[in-house]
This record gives sequence, structure tokens and C-alpha cells, in this order.
Amino acid sequence: IISKVMRELGQIPDTHPKWIMLDGDLDANWIESMNSVMDDNRLLTLPSNERIPLKVHMKMIFEIRDLNYATPATATRAGIVCMSDVEGVQWRSYCTSWINKQEYPEEVKDQLRKMFEKYPPDALLWILKNAKILVPMVDIAMLMVTCSLLQDLLTPEKFEVLEYWFIFC
Repeated sequence: IISKVMRELGQIPDTHPKWIMLDGDLDANWIESMNSVMDDNRLLTLPSNERIPLKVHMKMIFEIRDLNYATPATATRAGIVCMSDVEGVQWRSYCTSWINKQEYPEEVKDQLRKMFEKYPPDALLWILKNAKILVPMVDIAMLMVTCSLLQDLLTPEKFEVLEYWFIFC
């Protein structure tokens, strides 16, 4: 799939930025074959010996859980941003950004900030300890759903009972 995508993007005649986003766990052999794409050659060499260039206006982003299979060669070629979820850094940042984008009155935004500090930490801990998880979800995904529900359900007439709707979501 990656070769097909790179080939198609490379054939587009413009030089507008193009991003290839790869999400998932690393496979040791696959990531090693990506080293030539990430170094100065910027070439993907296929087993058939076909070479597909990653043009200057094309960029790749790898979203991975860990670097278990990455060699030092791979790690040094990639710019690495580690997003720790210790203390809920990811979901707290997301919720803060979400609140700031809403067109609610400031007092409603302040209430939402307080509720995001009050309820999710304990709720997430309770889920982790007591719930039978059938489909694992990271904390930020659960809070993204909460924000989406709030955005769809909150109307000005519900601001008086904001905490009720927050807990519902």
C-alpha cells in the first residue's frame, strides 16, 4: 500500500505539501526497509528493485506505540516526539483545546474546565479497575467522545444544568 501511495503522490505534478501518515505497530523488517526513505536518498526500494522517490514536498509521519523494533539507525533518521500520557497529559491538552474552540460564554467554559479536572481522572481509574474492557481504548479516545457528545448535546438552555449533561456524556 505504501508503495502505491508514494507512487501516486509522486506523479501529481504540483509541489503542494503531501503528507503520508502511517499508524500502527512497527514490524522489524518493514521499518528497516524505510530507512532509505528517511535518509538523504529519500528512496523506497521495493523487492523488485523498483525505486520510488519521496519528493521534497512529500513528508511521512509514523504514529507508533513504541520503538521496540526500531534500530538505532531508524531512530536517528526520524524526528521523534514522545507523547506521554502520564497524568493524562494527552487528554487534558485535547480537552483544553476543545473548550477554547467552543463558542460558549466564558462562565460555561470555566465550569467545563473545572468538570474536566473533577470527573475524568476518577472515572478513567474506575473504568481501568472495575470495568470489563471488550474493546480497549486509550484515555484520550474516551475523552474525545465525551467532548463530541457535549458539543452535540449542549445548548444554551442546558447551561443551567451543565454538570448533569457533563456527567451524562
